[in-house]
Amino acid sequence: MRTALVAIGVGLGLATLLGCGFVVWALDTYKAEPIAEASALNDPGVVIGERDGFLVIRPSTVPSAIGLLFYPGLRIEPKAYLSKLAALSSNARVNIVIGRPRLNVAAFSIGQADDMRRQLTGIKQWYVAGHSLGGAVACYYARNHLDDLQGVVLLGTYCGSDISASRLRVLTIAAGNDGVMPPETIAQHSGELPAGARIVRIAGMAHSQFGNYGPQSGDGRPSINDDQAREAIFEAARAFFHQQPDGALGALLR
Repeated sequence: MRTALVAIGVGLGLATLLGCGFVVWALDTYKAEPIAEASALNDPGVVIGERDGFLVIRPSTVPSAIGLLFYPGLRIEPKAYLSKLAALSSNARVNIVIGRPRLNVAAFSIGQADDMRRQLTGIKQWYVAGHSLGGAVACYYARNHLDDLQGVVLLGTYCGSDISASRLRVLTIAAGNDGVMPPETIAQHSGELPAGARIVRIAGMAHSQFGNYGPQSGDGRPSINDDQAREAIFEAARAFFHQQPDGALGALLR
């Protein structure tokens, strides 16, 4: 009996240590770059605020009825996306709410889009979006809320859920030099998407350039600068949301 109790105690101790180790790892986030964050906050094209702990971005010049609910990538600080998403909001005329997943893991907060939705009013077209793991979570949410959404936007990831039979509009933006989620891997999963899905590759871009949080482990080296990456993202988004032709956005993967 005593041996069994000791074994149980050891097991519980190891489980506690592993659990604590995971929490420490999850809370060790990729931090937002201060200069990019400050630039977004001073962008006259958007109004950025915080509501119920969520970051909310609205275009300042032209009212919009499009709402985008955004899931951050794994262990990436939500503020790290302000620069790219502020440019998208201003240029593509989209209202955006950035999520704050539990322990910085979007998979722990799959239903958070419901809470994000409550931060915006006057929206007629709802989209979910996400970067990396956050994109896969957004797609999973979309599969279970088909009647509530217009579409999905995936940044540097594939869907991971089969929504091919849905009416959802889908934009996937792949980074040409992505070492975390190569464009070829994204293309292999294109069958999960509806036939009309738009998949755009931005040549020379790396995985971490979907945000502003510094180099990411396992990523490729970019051959375009941050301004070029930001412009390419919002141009792809503008064409998608307002149904413009692809033009010179990038190479379609299918």
